[in-house]
Amino acid sequence: MVKARDDIEATSNAADPPRREGARSWIRSRGDRSPSARGALLAFAAVEAIAFPLMLWWDRGTWFQLDDWDFLAARTGGNVGDLLRPHFEHWTTLPILAYRLMWSVFGLRSIVPYEALIVLAHLAVAALLRIVMRRAGVGPWLSTLAATVFVLLGSGAENILVAFQITFVGSLAFGLVHLLLADHDGPIDRRDLLGLLAGLAALMCSGVAISMTITVGFAMLLRRGWRVALFHTVPLGAIYLLWLEFAPSEASPAYYHTNSPLEVFRFVAVGLRASFGGLGQLPGVGIALALILGVGTAVALRSGSRDALRRQAAVPLAMFAGAITFLAITGVYRSGQSNGLALIYRGFGPEHARTPRYIHVVVAMMLPAIALAAQYVIRRWRQAAIVVVAVLLAGVPGNIDKLVHYANRSPLIQARRPYILAAPRLPIARQLPRSVSLAPFLSLGWLIDSVPSGRLPRPGPRSPAANARETLDLILGPSDSPQTQRCRTLFAPTTRVFATGDRITLRSGAVRVLTVGAPPSAAKPLAPGTVVVLAGPLRVRITPAATGADRAVLCG
Repeated sequence: MVKARDDIEATSNAADPPRREGARSWIRSRGDRSPSARGALLAFAAVEAIAFPLMLWWDRGTWFQLDDWDFLAARTGGNVGDLLRPHFEHWTTLPILAYRLMWSVFGLRSIVPYEALIVLAHLAVAALLRIVMRRAGVGPWLSTLAATVFVLLGSGAENILVAFQITFVGSLAFGLVHLLLADHDGPIDRRDLLGLLAGLAALMCSGVAISMTITVGFAMLLRRGWRVALFHTVPLGAIYLLWLEFAPSEASPAYYHTNSPLEVFRFVAVGLRASFGGLGQLPGVGIALALILGVGTAVALRSGSRDALRRQAAVPLAMFAGAITFLAITGVYRSGQSNGLALIYRGFGPEHARTPRYIHVVVAMMLPAIALAAQYVIRRWRQAAIVVVAVLLAGVPGNIDKLVHYANRSPLIQARRPYILAAPRLPIARQLPRSVSLAPFLSLGWLIDSVPSGRLPRPGPRSPAANARETLDLILGPSDSPQTQRCRTLFAPTTRVFATGDRITLRSGAVRVLTVGAPPSAAKPLAPGTVVVLAGPLRVRITPAATGADRAVLCG
């Protein structure tokens, strides 16, 4: 800590006139080769080297889920429509290609390569953030500390440990590359062209790139003028509009869309509070971080020339504005509360801004501004270095704990693994419709086709009863056409035989269904609704689960 404070103090020079201090610090940060700077860089490299295997270990035991199946089972790398079709309104061509490559090489035999990709992307973002902070004039040890805090950001664990989030993190990484390539003096040159390519790659990962492109444009407006700002935004905006116009359509989740500007405003407010709180973890630490940002900004405005400050703070300021822009854009598409979902799930509506994937992006975009403000606070009051470092470190233990336990968030994900792997190998599998769904985007037909390739591992030993229960699950599919004939109240267990296409409607109450034969399946509960028999004959025993006013009324 003493070394960090000495390094931070060394970036300022009390003998310099205030108007030249910011410029000198900014220039030094771009060419600092001192032993202290090299030590800070090596320390950060060690943090990243240790974090990579640790995060893979913490994420052990997880498996493919939900959105993964869209890129694995519902698309192919050789179909242009599949590559350009949105995934819940996001342009995701590059992540699709990454998944298709992983599928070709590793299949579903291991999720570790998919996880390694997202962890590496997160660590790359942390390294890029450190470069941003160094260029802005933040001392090497303070920038190392701030970047390390981001490496261990458990409140954003979804973007660190969930393989599919290569979409968000890919946009963030490519967007930062775009920003860094554009951040230079002089006229437009090859670096700017490469920056545009990085910006295009960001657009092809997810909608996070929209905010990143706006961030680059704002930074260039402050730093290099409106012509350069237009150069870095207009072409990408035009390409994105062309994609919106000509990309294949998808079923839009419009029920998440905002119902009013107030919802968007609340979404932004909740997202900022959650991000400061997630960074600080402990009560009051998030407020302390916000105070450091405010006080440091005020000190910066009062010290040095406005031109030097504009050059030094252009990128951190633009990134902080980009964080608010990201929340506002996301709020338009994700702050809605229709269909009563917000009453059932706390995460819908403006509270959806607390989602870890959003916190990760917002913290990344506001961290350079916090670090630069902390630098000015320490430069103004050297004794404050210990307090600033303590505030930055306060949330690390809590964030590490969130990383360690995030993989245990849903044991059902791992439990689905043998169920999915066994399905195409069941005797009944080829008698069922290929469209039978085992998860969103995942069809039984795709699993059957994947078995000969060897990319679908065996599920391991399973009991005959487990296979019988899974067979029952697959045979009874959902139906929107209720059965209205042959209705009766069940007073006792009954054995029935159903043919293919028969519909069974439970009007009220609840029943348990199990197959009759050798071996019988475990009981499957049925709630009111309709199922259709997809393959028969099916011989089952139906047992009512309630008595009195809640007696089961069965039709079919």
